[in-house]
Amino acid sequence: MKNTNLGTLISGAVGGFFLSLAPATAAILVEPIVTTPNPSFPSGVDIPFGLPPGQLTFWNAPDTTGEQNFLNSTGLDINQFSLIVLPDLDTLPDDVVWGDVNGDGQIGFSNIFTTINVNPGFILQGLRAPRINLAGGVIPAGDRFVVQFISQPDLRPSIPGDNGPLVVGGVYFGSIPVATVPEPSFVLGSAFTVSLGAWFSRRKTTTKKA
Repeated sequence: MKNTNLGTLISGAVGGFFLSLAPATAAILVEPIVTTPNPSFPSGVDIPFGLPPGQLTFWNAPDTTGEQNFLNSTGLDINQFSLIVLPDLDTLPDDVVWGDVNGDGQIGFSNIFTTINVNPGFILQGLRAPRINLAGGVIPAGDRFVVQFISQPDLRPSIPGDNGPLVVGGVYFGSIPVATVPEPSFVLGSAFTVSLGAWFSRRKTTTKKA
């Protein structure tokens, strides 16, 4: 899963603008899968690539590099994901929308988050950005998890490691893990301080399109 630097797109806040979209004559369905670790996948890279909570990052999907167990190295318990697709930035001839690809009767699948809401008319700085929010669950700091995108038709590249044709984005939100409070007999009247240490590695981003 590769980051894509889209310039000023990540400099502005995600606004709450809405747009009524005309029904597409043909559409590619995309569905996110957010789950606990898959034993068939290898241990993967740290998430969120050095980004603090609330900051948007972009990558291409679907691709085989998404088949890994990512590590929550943020120092926070992740309690919400917001994901978008950007059909105005891909090279596909058809529209791209969130949809039920796996046939289970709902859009989005997660065994971590219990609440999934879709906003097909979300707009990001003038671009169509259908959004899906996943909440009602927690990925504890230090735990691994899976984030994948499946599509209908299947858009996975034929060559493993190549970028998929979709442009997707994501942002996470989290909270400081609840510290274990020591028994009073161990405190002995001294101050008990918990500090949160977090380090973020800078990762050079690549641009999908010229």
